[in-house]
Amino acid sequence: MQKIKPQIRFAWIFSAMVLLIACAAEFERKAPPTGLLEHSAYRSLQQGLQSLSAGDFVASRAAFDRVLELASPGDSQLVFLGVYYGIRSRLMSDQPVSADSVYEHWRLSLPRGQVAEIELVLGRISPQLTEAKLAQMESTANTLGVILPLSGKFSEFGNAILEGIELAVQEYNANFPEENYAKLKVADDRSDQIRAASLGRELASEKSIFALIGSHGNETSMAICLVASAERVPLVCPTASAPGMDDLGPMVHIINRTDPDLAVTLAEYAVEKLGYQTFAVLAPDDDYGNLLADTFDTALKARGAAVVSSLRYSGEIKNFENQMNLLRRYLPDAIYLPAHSNEITQIAAQVYYYGLNQVRILGTELWNNERVIRMGGEYVNGVVFVAPFYEKSSSLRWNEFKDLYESAYRRPVNRFSALGFDSADLVLNAAAKFPTSRRVLAERLNSIERHPGAMGVYTIKSTGKVKRDVFILEILNGSIVPAGASDAQVDSLGRPIPSDSPADNQTPRQTP
Repeated sequence: MQKIKPQIRFAWIFSAMVLLIACAAEFERKAPPTGLLEHSAYRSLQQGLQSLSAGDFVASRAAFDRVLELASPGDSQLVFLGVYYGIRSRLMSDQPVSADSVYEHWRLSLPRGQVAEIELVLGRISPQLTEAKLAQMESTANTLGVILPLSGKFSEFGNAILEGIELAVQEYNANFPEENYAKLKVADDRSDQIRAASLGRELASEKSIFALIGSHGNETSMAICLVASAERVPLVCPTASAPGMDDLGPMVHIINRTDPDLAVTLAEYAVEKLGYQTFAVLAPDDDYGNLLADTFDTALKARGAAVVSSLRYSGEIKNFENQMNLLRRYLPDAIYLPAHSNEITQIAAQVYYYGLNQVRILGTELWNNERVIRMGGEYVNGVVFVAPFYEKSSSLRWNEFKDLYESAYRRPVNRFSALGFDSADLVLNAAAKFPTSRRVLAERLNSIERHPGAMGVYTIKSTGKVKRDVFILEILNGSIVPAGASDAQVDSLGRPIPSDSPADNQTPRQTP
């Protein structure tokens, strides 16, 4: 059996952690009397997920085995979770024979769709498309399946994404007679990962469905990704961004993914254009922060630059005095801060407060935010970052979408709706005409080259990975502008214009 990729291992662990939320809700509905709590299948499931997320595979295997011992035969979902995560625990501790044994014992107790998901994990079926499977995809599909949280705690985001999807479908249908319209079938996952997976299987089984879009964020999106990959139905995730989710095969498309190549582009610019040679890194100690920090570090060293300090911090830290005092000893040319959105202004203020205001801050696409500018003030002035979105660029459809959205809904535009619009727009343009087949759509979707959307210029590889052209930007005097330019020195694509040359028609920079 092939060794599991680190990115996919992360995706599995991430999925296990967030599934605790759904399992907790299920536990509340079906909890046994208090005296039996410690011996319940649901308690064992929670314990197993906690151990798996902590990397304790021995304890997690034992807990998931208890789930299968205690679960009622009629509770097929609980049996599936016990088998599914019991197999993951064994694979992640390099016990493929034991994993196969669990699968064979329980295979006949599981629905076909769930068996396919487990076989995908075991490597018995490949996430790559096969001719036999593609041949079964009939050219009769005309419906886009949408799974979003339309009620519950994330309903505001789910409904915003749906608005963008509906605008893309309306725009598409305006160019065709009614018999060739694209239709929508919308389902509410209520931010529940288990429900999202169930809805995904249900829609994937319908021949009229040519693709899926969903859900909001990483938790429920991961559940749908596994279903889409196993059932061979094209899926576009509008807002999911966790590292590793785009390694689940060519049917899974993460358009808002965390792209480590952005860190490479930023490192190249800092060394070759800004002339910096010494750097420090201060990143959150999680998969997001470590991925970007490690990629940035490697890219710098490949270009002969020095990383004088590479620090990590936990999410609980509010005061960075120790880290800042250490950085003051080195006084690097620049400091890379791949911080989360809610940490950015706090860390930037402390860089300034501890006397490091002469050190250039380098950021990520999360700095591309009006809130950062408004709350960061002078602390974020001069920050350079790389992002796939720049609203003043005419290479994007942002202004066009903004006008379309505000005309339709009579309120200010938002990026969630824009990502929903791009998700549907990519799928509809790949299909070209309805009815269609999943086969045709999959082939065309994975050969898209530099398609302009509201939130980016998209290229999709044969592997399903989505790349976006990037802009190198700077926060300057309360505005976001191309790095090295003032507002008066920006061309129609949002790039700096040399003082001795007119604007040209070159496009934004493409990542490798």
